[in-house]
Amino acid sequence: MKNASQTKVRAEGGFSLIELMIATLLFTTIAGITFALLGVSLQRYKGEKDYLNSFQQANVAMDEITRDVHTAGYPPSNSFLAATAALNPTKVATPFAWMPAYPAVPCTLGATCTSPTGFDLITEADLGTGNGVQWVRYSLVGTTLMRGVANKAGVDPVGATTGTLVPYLENVMNNASAAQMATLKASNPQLFPGNAAVPIFTYLPDNGTAFQPPNIREVNITLIVQSQRPDPNTNRYRVVVLTGQAMRINPNQ
Repeated sequence: MKNASQTKVRAEGGFSLIELMIATLLFTTIAGITFALLGVSLQRYKGEKDYLNSFQQANVAMDEITRDVHTAGYPPSNSFLAATAALNPTKVATPFAWMPAYPAVPCTLGATCTSPTGFDLITEADLGTGNGVQWVRYSLVGTTLMRGVANKAGVDPVGATTGTLVPYLENVMNNASAAQMATLKASNPQLFPGNAAVPIFTYLPDNGTAFQPPNIREVNITLIVQSQRPDPNTNRYRVVVLTGQAMRINPNQ
């Protein structure tokens, strides 16, 4: 018969050193994979956020330009007696202002016009602000689309609006340099056909009328907007391309 002192009941608790090492290794591996996936997700989020911001800003600009074209030419001269319109030219809106020789001699679009061009547009309308008829100008300066508003006064819409221009939409690449075009075409081969600038504004006049600013009926708009930062995954800039058509709804003068 065994002595009670020789019988031991062993109660084991805790882990051995090898078990602790294995658990630590597994935890470290899983944590590393988790943080790596989190880092990738964060980079993707930043890239998508930049792209979405570019899209939203371009979309807001497209809507604003479209509204200005819709209202261009209000109120037309036929809203007044001829004598009244003649005595109050700043109360009457022609649809689009131009240079040179505004308003006496309309220039030819794409030839003699300083404005409107593919990168410079001036609409003319009463915006309902209580300031009467105003000029609204969009002008691309480098890669920034500028916007300015000035009260209709005198016969120099370009001069009157120049001092009012402020940055409206940045990273507009329609008139990018040759080096910028090459960089963008590397990831977007369909951009810049023929390696030529893409006009923001192209115009369609009323049927059977001269290709001159007073006859513009429709403005086609193309905005090529680059994201602010390169995509973290590809290290390339992403591009938003928005197109739209804006129809002037007010009658010819």
